[in-house]
Amino acid sequence: MPVITPACQTIPLNAIIFNNGWSLHPWDSLAISEALLQSFHRIGILHRPILLAQEGDFFDVLCGFKRLSFAKLFAQTERMECLVFSQDTDPTILLETLLTDQCLSQPLSLVEKARFIEICTRFLSHRDIVSMYLEKLQLRKDVSALTELKVILQQDPLVITEIHAGRLQERIVSELLRLPDNSDRTALVQLFKDLAMGNSKQKRFMTLICDLAYRNSSAISTYLKIPAIADILNDPVINIPQKIQHLGTYLQHELCPAYSQAEENFRQQVRTWQLPSVCSISHSPGFEKDDVTLSITFRNIAECARLIAKINNILESNS
Repeated sequence: MPVITPACQTIPLNAIIFNNGWSLHPWDSLAISEALLQSFHRIGILHRPILLAQEGDFFDVLCGFKRLSFAKLFAQTERMECLVFSQDTDPTILLETLLTDQCLSQPLSLVEKARFIEICTRFLSHRDIVSMYLEKLQLRKDVSALTELKVILQQDPLVITEIHAGRLQERIVSELLRLPDNSDRTALVQLFKDLAMGNSKQKRFMTLICDLAYRNSSAISTYLKIPAIADILNDPVINIPQKIQHLGTYLQHELCPAYSQAEENFRQQVRTWQLPSVCSISHSPGFEKDDVTLSITFRNIAECARLIAKINNILESNS
Protein backbone atom coordinates (compact mmCIF):
# COMPACT_ATOMS: atom_id res chain seq x y z
CA MET A 1 0.00 0.00 0.00
CA PRO A 2 1.51 3.39 -0.97
CA VAL A 3 2.29 5.86 1.80
CA ILE A 4 0.02 8.88 1.40
CA THR A 5 0.25 11.71 3.89
CA PRO A 6 -2.81 13.93 4.37
CA ALA A 7 -2.20 17.66 3.96
CA CYS A 8 -2.47 19.95 6.97
CA GLN A 9 -5.01 22.68 6.26
CA THR A 10 -7.02 25.23 8.20
CA ILE A 11 -10.65 24.46 7.41
CA PRO A 12 -13.76 26.60 8.07
CA LEU A 13 -16.05 24.68 10.42
CA ASN A 14 -19.07 25.56 8.29
CA ALA A 15 -17.44 23.68 5.39
CA ILE A 16 -17.37 20.42 7.35
CA ILE A 17 -20.25 17.97 6.82
CA PHE A 18 -21.15 16.52 10.21
CA ASN A 19 -22.47 13.11 9.22
CA ASN A 20 -21.71 9.62 10.54
CA GLY A 21 -20.66 8.04 7.27
CA TRP A 22 -17.21 7.15 8.60
CA SER A 23 -17.96 7.01 12.33
CA LEU A 24 -17.11 3.77 14.15
CA HIS A 25 -19.61 4.61 16.89
CA PRO A 26 -22.50 6.58 15.35
CA TRP A 27 -24.79 5.62 18.26
CA ASP A 28 -22.99 8.09 20.54
CA SER A 29 -21.12 10.39 18.18
CA LEU A 30 -23.10 13.41 19.43
CA ALA A 31 -22.49 12.64 23.12
CA ILE A 32 -19.45 14.23 24.74
CA SER A 33 -18.84 12.84 28.22
CA GLU A 34 -18.20 15.24 31.08
CA ALA A 35 -14.65 13.90 31.45
CA LEU A 36 -13.90 14.46 27.75
CA LEU A 37 -15.50 17.90 27.84
CA GLN A 38 -13.37 18.91 30.82
CA SER A 39 -10.28 17.59 29.05
CA PHE A 40 -11.08 19.68 25.97
CA HIS A 41 -11.59 22.77 28.11
CA ARG A 42 -8.44 22.15 30.13
CA ILE A 43 -5.87 21.29 27.47
CA GLY A 44 -7.68 21.80 24.18
CA ILE A 45 -7.65 19.52 21.13
CA LEU A 46 -4.29 17.77 20.94
CA HIS A 47 -4.82 15.66 17.83
CA ARG A 48 -5.93 17.17 14.56
CA PRO A 49 -9.18 15.80 13.14
CA ILE A 50 -8.87 14.01 9.80
CA LEU A 51 -11.11 14.98 6.90
CA LEU A 52 -11.89 13.75 3.42
CA ALA A 53 -12.27 16.44 0.77
CA GLN A 54 -15.50 16.52 -1.24
CA GLU A 55 -16.75 18.52 -4.19
CA GLY A 56 -17.57 22.17 -3.68
CA ASP A 57 -14.91 22.76 -1.00
CA PHE A 58 -16.75 20.66 1.55
CA PHE A 59 -15.29 17.96 3.78
CA ASP A 60 -16.49 14.71 5.38
CA VAL A 61 -15.29 13.77 8.85
CA LEU A 62 -13.06 10.71 8.73
CA CYS A 63 -11.74 10.86 12.33
CA GLY A 64 -12.37 13.29 15.17
CA PHE A 65 -16.12 13.87 15.08
CA LYS A 66 -16.27 14.77 18.79
CA ARG A 67 -13.23 17.01 18.56
CA LEU A 68 -14.86 18.95 15.77
CA SER A 69 -18.20 19.05 17.60
CA PHE A 70 -16.48 20.56 20.62
CA ALA A 71 -14.73 23.15 18.46
CA LYS A 72 -18.00 24.12 16.80
CA LEU A 73 -20.05 24.29 20.02
CA PHE A 74 -17.61 25.51 22.66
CA ALA A 75 -14.26 26.68 21.29
CA GLN A 76 -15.53 29.98 19.88
CA THR A 77 -13.60 29.53 16.67
CA GLU A 78 -14.68 29.47 13.05
CA ARG A 79 -11.72 27.52 11.67
CA MET A 80 -9.86 24.37 12.65
CA GLU A 81 -6.49 22.96 11.68
CA CYS A 82 -7.11 19.50 10.21
CA LEU A 83 -5.41 16.78 8.22
CA VAL A 84 -7.11 16.42 4.84
CA PHE A 85 -7.13 13.55 2.37
CA SER A 86 -7.91 14.36 -1.25
CA GLN A 87 -11.21 13.20 -2.69
CA ASP A 88 -9.56 10.55 -4.89
CA THR A 89 -7.66 8.84 -2.06
CA ASP A 90 -7.75 5.06 -2.28
CA PRO A 91 -10.43 3.76 0.14
CA THR A 92 -8.00 1.26 1.65
CA ILE A 93 -5.84 4.20 2.77
CA LEU A 94 -8.87 5.77 4.44
CA LEU A 95 -9.86 2.51 6.12
CA GLU A 96 -6.36 1.97 7.50
CA THR A 97 -6.31 5.54 8.77
CA LEU A 98 -9.70 5.12 10.42
CA LEU A 99 -8.61 1.91 12.13
CA THR A 100 -5.25 3.27 13.25
CA ASP A 101 -6.72 6.48 14.66
CA GLN A 102 -9.22 4.56 16.80
CA CYS A 103 -6.63 2.07 18.04
CA LEU A 104 -4.43 4.93 19.23
CA SER A 105 -7.22 5.83 21.66
CA GLN A 106 -8.29 2.34 22.79
CA PRO A 107 -8.96 -1.09 21.28
CA LEU A 108 -12.12 -1.40 19.25
CA SER A 109 -15.16 -2.80 21.00
CA LEU A 110 -16.96 -5.71 19.34
CA VAL A 111 -19.67 -3.41 18.02
CA GLU A 112 -17.05 -0.95 16.67
CA LYS A 113 -15.46 -3.87 14.85
CA ALA A 114 -18.86 -4.66 13.36
CA ARG A 115 -19.26 -1.05 12.30
CA PHE A 116 -15.79 -0.99 10.73
CA ILE A 117 -16.63 -4.08 8.70
CA GLU A 118 -19.90 -2.44 7.61
CA ILE A 119 -17.92 0.56 6.32
CA CYS A 120 -15.51 -1.78 4.54
CA THR A 121 -18.36 -3.38 2.59
CA ARG A 122 -18.88 -0.07 0.76
CA PHE A 123 -15.51 -0.51 -0.93
CA LEU A 124 -14.32 -4.11 -0.66
CA SER A 125 -15.59 -7.61 -1.37
CA HIS A 126 -16.26 -10.01 1.50
CA ARG A 127 -13.27 -12.07 0.46
CA ASP A 128 -10.96 -9.04 0.64
CA ILE A 129 -12.37 -7.97 3.99
CA VAL A 130 -11.73 -11.43 5.44
CA SER A 131 -8.16 -11.55 4.20
CA MET A 132 -7.26 -7.95 5.04
CA TYR A 133 -8.97 -7.21 8.33
CA LEU A 134 -10.52 -10.05 10.34
CA GLU A 135 -7.24 -11.34 11.74
CA LYS A 136 -6.15 -7.78 12.47
CA LEU A 137 -9.40 -7.25 14.38
CA GLN A 138 -8.89 -10.54 16.27
CA LEU A 139 -12.01 -12.01 14.72
CA ARG A 140 -12.63 -15.45 13.27
CA LYS A 141 -11.21 -15.42 9.76
CA ASP A 142 -14.31 -16.67 7.98
CA VAL A 143 -16.95 -15.11 5.72
CA SER A 144 -19.70 -16.26 8.13
CA ALA A 145 -18.21 -13.94 10.75
CA LEU A 146 -19.26 -10.98 8.59
CA THR A 147 -22.90 -12.04 8.79
CA GLU A 148 -22.73 -12.33 12.58
CA LEU A 149 -21.18 -8.87 12.86
CA LYS A 150 -23.90 -7.41 10.65
CA VAL A 151 -26.56 -8.81 12.97
CA ILE A 152 -24.97 -7.06 15.95
CA LEU A 153 -25.58 -3.66 14.37
CA GLN A 154 -29.28 -4.50 13.97
CA GLN A 155 -29.84 -4.89 17.71
CA ASP A 156 -31.71 -2.61 20.08
CA PRO A 157 -29.72 0.53 21.03
CA LEU A 158 -29.51 -0.75 24.62
CA VAL A 159 -27.79 -3.94 23.45
CA ILE A 160 -25.40 -2.01 21.21
CA THR A 161 -24.52 0.39 24.02
CA GLU A 162 -23.84 -2.43 26.50
CA ILE A 163 -21.63 -4.27 23.99
CA HIS A 164 -19.73 -1.08 23.22
CA ALA A 165 -19.18 -0.39 26.92
CA GLY A 166 -17.71 -3.87 27.38
CA ARG A 167 -20.42 -5.00 29.77
CA LEU A 168 -21.44 -7.82 27.41
CA GLN A 169 -18.64 -10.19 26.49
CA GLU A 170 -18.40 -11.76 23.04
CA ARG A 171 -19.52 -15.20 24.21
CA ILE A 172 -22.65 -13.79 25.86
CA VAL A 173 -23.38 -11.72 22.76
CA SER A 174 -23.23 -14.87 20.62
CA GLU A 175 -25.69 -16.63 22.92
CA LEU A 176 -28.03 -13.64 22.98
CA LEU A 177 -28.06 -13.51 19.19
CA ARG A 178 -29.25 -17.13 19.09
CA LEU A 179 -32.48 -16.07 20.75
CA PRO A 180 -35.12 -15.64 18.02
CA ASP A 181 -36.94 -12.68 19.58
CA ASN A 182 -35.42 -9.22 19.83
CA SER A 183 -37.56 -8.28 22.84
CA ASP A 184 -36.19 -11.29 24.74
CA ARG A 185 -32.62 -10.20 24.03
CA THR A 186 -33.36 -6.67 25.16
CA ALA A 187 -35.13 -7.84 28.33
CA LEU A 188 -32.15 -9.97 29.36
CA VAL A 189 -29.67 -7.19 28.68
CA GLN A 190 -31.80 -4.77 30.70
CA LEU A 191 -31.74 -7.22 33.59
CA PHE A 192 -27.96 -7.59 33.34
CA LYS A 193 -27.59 -3.82 33.33
CA ASP A 194 -30.00 -3.15 36.21
CA LEU A 195 -28.26 -5.72 38.41
CA ALA A 196 -24.73 -4.84 37.21
CA MET A 197 -24.03 -8.51 36.47
CA GLY A 198 -20.61 -9.64 35.39
CA ASN A 199 -19.96 -12.23 32.71
CA SER A 200 -20.28 -15.35 34.91
CA LYS A 201 -23.57 -14.20 36.46
CA GLN A 202 -24.93 -13.23 33.04
CA LYS A 203 -24.27 -16.74 31.78
CA ARG A 204 -25.80 -18.43 34.84
CA PHE A 205 -28.95 -16.30 34.97
CA MET A 206 -29.48 -16.42 31.21
CA THR A 207 -29.46 -20.23 31.34
CA LEU A 208 -31.89 -20.36 34.26
CA ILE A 209 -34.28 -17.80 32.79
CA CYS A 210 -34.29 -19.32 29.30
CA ASP A 211 -34.95 -22.82 30.66
CA LEU A 212 -37.82 -21.62 32.84
CA ALA A 213 -39.39 -19.44 30.18
CA TYR A 214 -39.36 -22.28 27.65
CA ARG A 215 -40.71 -24.72 30.24
CA ASN A 216 -43.61 -22.35 30.86
CA SER A 217 -44.15 -21.75 27.12
CA SER A 218 -43.53 -18.08 27.76
CA ALA A 219 -41.47 -15.39 26.09
CA ILE A 220 -38.44 -14.44 28.17
CA SER A 221 -39.54 -10.81 28.27
CA THR A 222 -42.94 -11.92 29.59
CA TYR A 223 -41.51 -14.36 32.12
CA LEU A 224 -39.31 -11.65 33.65
CA LYS A 225 -42.45 -9.65 34.44
CA ILE A 226 -44.17 -12.30 36.57
CA PRO A 227 -45.03 -11.01 40.08
CA ALA A 228 -42.50 -13.19 41.92
CA ILE A 229 -39.59 -11.79 39.86
CA ALA A 230 -40.96 -8.25 39.67
CA ASP A 231 -41.29 -8.15 43.47
CA ILE A 232 -37.60 -9.03 43.86
CA LEU A 233 -36.37 -6.57 41.23
CA ASN A 234 -38.54 -3.70 42.47
CA ASP A 235 -37.98 -4.21 46.20
CA PRO A 236 -36.90 -0.78 47.51
CA VAL A 237 -35.29 -2.20 50.66
CA ILE A 238 -32.77 -4.79 49.48
CA ASN A 239 -29.60 -3.84 47.62
CA ILE A 240 -28.40 -5.17 44.27
CA PRO A 241 -26.30 -8.10 45.62
CA GLN A 242 -29.30 -9.18 47.70
CA LYS A 243 -31.59 -8.93 44.68
CA ILE A 244 -29.20 -11.15 42.71
CA GLN A 245 -29.11 -13.67 45.56
CA HIS A 246 -32.90 -13.73 45.99
CA LEU A 247 -33.51 -13.96 42.26
CA GLY A 248 -30.98 -16.78 41.88
CA THR A 249 -32.56 -18.69 44.76
CA TYR A 250 -36.05 -18.27 43.30
CA LEU A 251 -35.01 -19.33 39.79
CA GLN A 252 -33.06 -22.33 41.04
CA HIS A 253 -36.00 -23.44 43.17
CA GLU A 254 -38.42 -23.09 40.25
CA LEU A 255 -36.13 -25.06 37.96
CA CYS A 256 -35.20 -27.83 40.41
CA PRO A 257 -37.49 -27.92 43.46
CA ALA A 258 -35.93 -31.16 44.73
CA TYR A 259 -32.43 -29.70 44.51
CA SER A 260 -33.53 -26.57 46.34
CA GLN A 261 -35.10 -28.62 49.11
CA ALA A 262 -31.98 -30.78 49.42
CA GLU A 263 -29.86 -27.62 49.57
CA GLU A 264 -32.01 -26.16 52.34
CA ASN A 265 -31.94 -29.42 54.32
CA PHE A 266 -28.16 -29.53 53.97
CA ARG A 267 -27.77 -25.96 55.22
CA GLN A 268 -30.06 -26.55 58.17
CA GLN A 269 -28.13 -29.61 59.25
CA VAL A 270 -24.78 -27.82 58.95
CA ARG A 271 -26.10 -24.91 61.02
CA THR A 272 -26.98 -27.26 63.88
CA TRP A 273 -23.32 -28.26 64.16
CA GLN A 274 -22.28 -24.68 65.03
CA LEU A 275 -18.94 -24.94 63.28
CA PRO A 276 -16.15 -22.46 64.08
CA SER A 277 -15.90 -19.58 61.62
CA VAL A 278 -12.70 -21.05 60.17
CA CYS A 279 -14.55 -24.19 59.07
CA SER A 280 -16.96 -24.75 56.22
CA ILE A 281 -18.70 -27.79 54.74
CA SER A 282 -19.74 -28.19 51.11
CA HIS A 283 -21.58 -30.90 49.22
CA SER A 284 -20.82 -32.34 45.80
CA PRO A 285 -22.18 -30.41 42.78
CA GLY A 286 -25.87 -31.13 42.34
CA PHE A 287 -25.71 -33.68 45.18
CA GLU A 288 -24.47 -36.15 42.58
CA LYS A 289 -22.49 -37.96 45.32
CA ASP A 290 -22.94 -38.38 49.05
CA ASP A 291 -19.47 -36.93 49.66
CA VAL A 292 -19.11 -33.76 51.71
CA THR A 293 -15.97 -31.65 52.11
CA LEU A 294 -14.79 -30.09 55.35
CA SER A 295 -12.53 -27.07 54.80
CA ILE A 296 -10.42 -25.48 57.54
CA THR A 297 -8.68 -22.13 57.17
CA PHE A 298 -5.47 -21.71 59.19
CA ARG A 299 -3.83 -18.38 59.93
CA ASN A 300 -0.46 -19.63 58.68
CA ILE A 301 1.50 -22.76 57.85
CA ALA A 302 2.87 -23.02 61.39
CA GLU A 303 -0.62 -23.26 62.86
CA CYS A 304 -1.52 -25.87 60.27
CA ALA A 305 1.60 -27.91 61.11
CA ARG A 306 0.81 -27.74 64.82
CA LEU A 307 -2.71 -29.13 64.41
CA ILE A 308 -2.29 -31.50 61.49
CA ALA A 309 -1.05 -34.34 63.71
CA LYS A 310 -4.21 -34.14 65.83
CA ILE A 311 -6.35 -34.11 62.72
CA ASN A 312 -4.54 -37.16 61.37
CA ASN A 313 -5.08 -39.02 64.64
CA ILE A 314 -8.81 -38.25 64.58
CA LEU A 315 -9.16 -39.39 60.97
CA GLU A 316 -7.16 -42.55 61.57
CA SER A 317 -9.21 -43.47 64.62
CA ASN A 318 -12.41 -43.16 62.59
CA SER A 319 -11.19 -44.95 59.49
